[in-house]
Amino acid sequence: MKKTLAVALLTTIAASPAFAAEGFYVGGTLGSARISNFGATPLTKSSDTVYGGLLGYQINQNFGVEASFTGIGRFNTALISGKGDAFTIAAIGMLPVANGFSLYGKLGMASSKTKVSDPTLTVQGASRTAATYGIGVQYAATPNIGVRFGIDRYGAAVKSNTGVNTNFNSNVWAAGVTYAF
Repeated sequence: MKKTLAVALLTTIAASPAFAAEGFYVGGTLGSARISNFGATPLTKSSDTVYGGLLGYQINQNFGVEASFTGIGRFNTALISGKGDAFTIAAIGMLPVANGFSLYGKLGMASSKTKVSDPTLTVQGASRTAATYGIGVQYAATPNIGVRFGIDRYGAAVKSNTGVNTNFNSNVWAAGVTYAF
């Protein structure tokens, strides 16, 4: 099934010209986040539905910059529960392929913040600034409307009552829509 989808996607991409509008754009995303590398404590919940918003500027068909705010997921252990959000600024590289399809990659910085509910008072939310990166595909449905699908990786943290951060990662798979002005 995966091979069939990949062949269908590549065939569609190869059959048509690409487009990337220059200028400002806004967008929204909806996806799924999965928390990983949470340390020695096993997670009882590590995935969540997340949403986000973005504002960007497409400099030319190959380069842009983008600021976004997104959820990075909820997590639970046997004793604590928490959630995280991230604000990012990233450079976007676009590779127009064909018929409105472009591949993209992004690299930037993310400032994440977690909130934790812990009845034992041993863990609290924390902030972390770390590199963020992602890849995906975007389709120009019209000259102003784009549809995208991608995966982004974010770093986040929780803090123990001794002040030591436990860093972890969140992978966010998301579909989105953009509107170019």
